[in-house]
Amino acid sequence: MPAMTPRCLRRFSAVALLTAAMPLALSACGAQEDSSSSPEPVFSSQAPAEDESSGGNDTASAAAPSPSESTDGGDETTTQQQEKGKDSECMELPNDPRKVYASGTAPGRMPADDGSDFNYWIADIENSYDPCATISWIIFRGSMGDVNGPAGTGASIADGIAFYVNGAPAKDMSVFDKVESVTSVSDTEVDFTWGERSRSTAEGITAHHTVRLRAQDDSLEPVSGEVEEFNKMWVDLPSYQLGTYD
Repeated sequence: MPAMTPRCLRRFSAVALLTAAMPLALSACGAQEDSSSSPEPVFSSQAPAEDESSGGNDTASAAAPSPSESTDGGDETTTQQQEKGKDSECMELPNDPRKVYASGTAPGRMPADDGSDFNYWIADIENSYDPCATISWIIFRGSMGDVNGPAGTGASIADGIAFYVNGAPAKDMSVFDKVESVTSVSDTEVDFTWGERSRSTAEGITAHHTVRLRAQDDSLEPVSGEVEEFNKMWVDLPSYQLGTYD
């Protein structure tokens, strides 16, 4: 083999080094490709599935009624029982005044309780009867007359009022020239105001009176105000029959 010059020797050494380096470079490149081809992590927008224990708790929570749901039924039952108990304590008359003397009706005449020919003919009714109240009342608008009908005069026009104590009539209906107002003061007291024709019929109502009435046992008693004027109409004059309640 002929001897190599120094220049050729340098070229040979460079080629040899390049040849030796090639496998290493290829190996490194392959390793890099393997690393880059591995799958990247995948992120999901869905919440992770709950385990069975948490699902069971949610089901039990959904099935359990809320405090308001669990108490509303009990409150309603209690209210119904209270109303039923209250109704059982109210007066029950064979002829319910709310039906016999309904507001806005004119059912006919009411004969005097003294057997005379005086009759009160009903033209209109304002019914405030309450079978559960200590004091309630019914106001009648109409006029006096005989068995055949109203007299038809200005002087015959009158109002009547019936008071009830604990749902039962305190007495039959009493007539006043004009029933002006009945105002509750308490559960057991009312103020009653009425008007009278104190002068001529043409002048109309010229006098006004007020009395305080109190429920005592099964009756209604005047306790203050114009007691004497009230008794002239309530006690001294005939009453008019409300009906039979026995």
